[in-house]
Amino acid sequence: MTRRSKGYETLRWYVRFAFWLTHKRIVVTGRENLPTGKPIIFAANHQNALMDPLALVCTNPLQTLWLARADIFKSKATQPILKFMKMIPIYRIRDGKDNLSNNEQVFDQVTQVLEDNGSVALFPEAAHSGKRQMLPHKKAIPRIALEAESKNSFQLGLQIVPVGIYYDHYWKFNRTLIVNYGSPIEIDSYKERYAVNEQNAMLVLRDEIRVNLSPLTMQIDSEKYYHDCENIREVAGKEYAKQKFFSADPVLQLFKAEQELMTKICQLEAAQPQLFDQIRLSANQYLHEIDKAGVSPRQIEKAAKSAVPVLSVQVIGALLSMPVFAFGFLSNILPYLLPRVILTRKIKDKAFLSSFNFAVGLILFPIFYLLEGVIVGLLTGSVLVPLSFILFMPFAGKIAFSLLEFYRDMVHVLYLKLLQRKRLNRCVRLRSDLLALIRSATF
Repeated sequence: MTRRSKGYETLRWYVRFAFWLTHKRIVVTGRENLPTGKPIIFAANHQNALMDPLALVCTNPLQTLWLARADIFKSKATQPILKFMKMIPIYRIRDGKDNLSNNEQVFDQVTQVLEDNGSVALFPEAAHSGKRQMLPHKKAIPRIALEAESKNSFQLGLQIVPVGIYYDHYWKFNRTLIVNYGSPIEIDSYKERYAVNEQNAMLVLRDEIRVNLSPLTMQIDSEKYYHDCENIREVAGKEYAKQKFFSADPVLQLFKAEQELMTKICQLEAAQPQLFDQIRLSANQYLHEIDKAGVSPRQIEKAAKSAVPVLSVQVIGALLSMPVFAFGFLSNILPYLLPRVILTRKIKDKAFLSSFNFAVGLILFPIFYLLEGVIVGLLTGSVLVPLSFILFMPFAGKIAFSLLEFYRDMVHVLYLKLLQRKRLNRCVRLRSDLLALIRSATF
């Protein structure tokens, strides 16, 4: 498990390329925190099924052993594939009490990897939430870490690296991803505590992991009004980011601003519930008005700022870019839509949507590209033309999707400006009132 696999690395190259194609931006911070020459356990928040481990696999050079939920290993057909991907099962109470004893062998295997200065990863929550909220942490990581160090007289130098994973949206194509690698937790500092009380050491380490992980991700603490807080974040995040400097990178600037905004809004819920309710209801009223117009908050913002000359230039740009869009759209639409329109109907847990679409896309897109290349080759009688066609299609698809978003925004802005002026003015006024209320409450 600790040997570097050329096959694994080849597959990772392909997955990284697909990751780049399917994300608008991927921002990675803290890679300098990764220890060298020491065993590592990655402890990441878990909100988006398979996409979370891929976020780590695609953003650091290590070939990490993953501990995954045991139920995905039930099929004998998939077991060799999962083993190739350096995944082994870990058993939970829901997998049956009789199976929990299998974890002893799993932990021994993990300890061997750590003794060889390898890296291991698992999610301290032991389940994905599909929300910007961490579930309660379990003791698996502390147990593995402390038992491994204890077996080696606390001489391993084992480090736990907390990893915060953030998506600006969980299911949408072309989203933004942030992966924050935090400062390592050194396990040898727990030597004395573990000698006195093993269970207490595990609990304290579990809590330290959570404390260190929380600042690296987005945490919305409200239980009752979680979705209302999400609405407030969506509407006011960019405006809040203008009030204070956090980072020179615009993606990190928005992320850190929204982190702080959500902390303050959730504090309002507890300290000033009447003011919180006023903000919450104001945000809901604004979004309800937007829904009636059939537009998004982004389109309202653009319509409020766009002048007629600018819109005229955009229309010309849209017309000129149509040939590029048509090529990218037509060559990618079938493998894009097939899993989303037909196959995803069978997905009951929405948190698996993006994972399913991504995994199916890894197979479908190359097949369709080859078929389309063959057709082009037959039509042109050339080898070079279809080869160039196949190589350019992924990039054309990415460009086409960006153009499609541009066209949608432009059409909706024109619709608001020309046909829904009164509703636009009302939405702008509601938004302005909401932002003023949030500013007064959070500054």
